[in-house]
Amino acid sequence: MKSEKLKRNFWVSAEIECMLDLIKEVNNCQGALSTSTTQYTFIQIANQMKKRGFPNKSPTQIRRKWFQMKSAYLCYKKGNVDRLFLIPEKFRNDIARFVESGEKIGRSNLSTISTGTPAVVQQTEEVLSEEDTSPMDIFLNQIRKNNKMINSEFFKMEESLQQFEQKCQFIRDKNIVKLIDGENII
Repeated sequence: MKSEKLKRNFWVSAEIECMLDLIKEVNNCQGALSTSTTQYTFIQIANQMKKRGFPNKSPTQIRRKWFQMKSAYLCYKKGNVDRLFLIPEKFRNDIARFVESGEKIGRSNLSTISTGTPAVVQQTEEVLSEEDTSPMDIFLNQIRKNNKMINSEFFKMEESLQQFEQKCQFIRDKNIVKLIDGENII
């Protein structure tokens, strides 16, 4: 029997956030018992994601997404700035702290990485500002600023598009009701 090929599955921000939270939870449960990333770990994460309302992610997709983001960060560190854009900006600090800690999923130190902790984010930014003397660092900081600005504009446009779509759906629904009632359609 042939195994089905996985369909391309795009990740939304909430799914990535859930995945990262679950990676941390799985690590807290496994503690020092597990010393490496296993397929079972990703099966656990997929099952928990289903329970939390994200049923469309298989263990293989979760594993691929995790390693894609980790690889993108490592390539970025080696100078391939373009790869950084594979990681949504919201999660870059989390991935960076996790990779920099040198730990794998399933090792006990994963629990020391928290999402969105202001102190940790602030420390990371302070370290960056101390090292901003080289032209490359200045260039990368400008890219970060531009990326934040672009993301901000994107979210504004996305929100207005959703509002427009809701208005259009309201008009379509209204016209369908009129059609059913036999009235003239606008």
